[in-house]
Amino acid sequence: MANEGGIYLHDLNMAVLAHYPLRVLRIDDYGKVKKVHTAEGTFALKKISDVQQLHAIEQAAFFYRPQMIPIYWSKRGTLFVAEGGYYYYVMPWISLPSGQRATEAMISFFRDLATLHQKTLQEINVDETELKNYYETKKAAWEEERSFLQSYAEQCEHEWYMSPFQLQFCTYFHETMQAYWFAETQLETWYEKMKETKKWRVAFVHGNARFSHYVPREQGGQFFSWERAKWAFPLVDVAAALDEYVRTPSVDDTWVDGFREYEKKLSLREEELAFFSSHVASPTYLYRVVSDYAEKRKKEQTEYRAVSELQRAYWIMKRTEQLLMRMTTLNPLEVESDSQSNENG
Repeated sequence: MANEGGIYLHDLNMAVLAHYPLRVLRIDDYGKVKKVHTAEGTFALKKISDVQQLHAIEQAAFFYRPQMIPIYWSKRGTLFVAEGGYYYYVMPWISLPSGQRATEAMISFFRDLATLHQKTLQEINVDETELKNYYETKKAAWEEERSFLQSYAEQCEHEWYMSPFQLQFCTYFHETMQAYWFAETQLETWYEKMKETKKWRVAFVHGNARFSHYVPREQGGQFFSWERAKWAFPLVDVAAALDEYVRTPSVDDTWVDGFREYEKKLSLREEELAFFSSHVASPTYLYRVVSDYAEKRKKEQTEYRAVSELQRAYWIMKRTEQLLMRMTTLNPLEVESDSQSNENG
């Protein structure tokens, strides 16, 4: 049966590729992406699941075509091919260069991301009722998460013998509560400022702007995988980049240097930084790990696997905290300026 399915998928891929002037030699399977070896070169065949993703890519091309890895036209002059209930497109196969995470590449990524956002940046009026509803909904969600974690910590402490997971969770509990406190404080700052201005900035964002979806170029880098592109708060893309970065083995000042480059290109407002900080600081992902374990939603999960997931969530929280603290400290020029002002005073 698996073989029949493989044959079917191969035939389906060949049917899609028949719409392009390519002589196919071999197809390697990478899930939703196929690596297509042809006499004309190596290409990526990507499958998208719905029309909404198709429209997202089309709109991104309208705004940002020079900043996009090109999508090749079919023989019929279309960017997408419909086959077997899905849509497909063909683009070059991207092999990211070694050293992609170097400081220069990071700064280039953030500079080009800011350039994208500048192109479509616009200010909108915010309805006070919608503003209040969002604030109260988000605050209530975090309070519910904190309440659950508090209750579970008390339950663990009353156990005769704690499991390894429970012991580890209790070790992390205080720092987790501090993360929630910081997130809620930043949310409060955002809300109070927004009640004054009632203005918010949006742009057409990539939606999944990770370093792995970016290719640096001397004349400006290019992004790919635009399926989640949409109108949203620009720092949604920065948050996606941060989420990817904190999951790597080492965290240093490279990301902060890149973020400062973004700020040079696109100056950020106090309420925007507060909103960004509140959402990336919230340890909701750690709450989900604990909730899954406590309510036995992952029945096949071993204790070792559960503890590993909890440790990963904790280190993501701590790495995020580390980067946020570095982002909010004064840069050397500001420190020097303040020092000279104090001496002159």
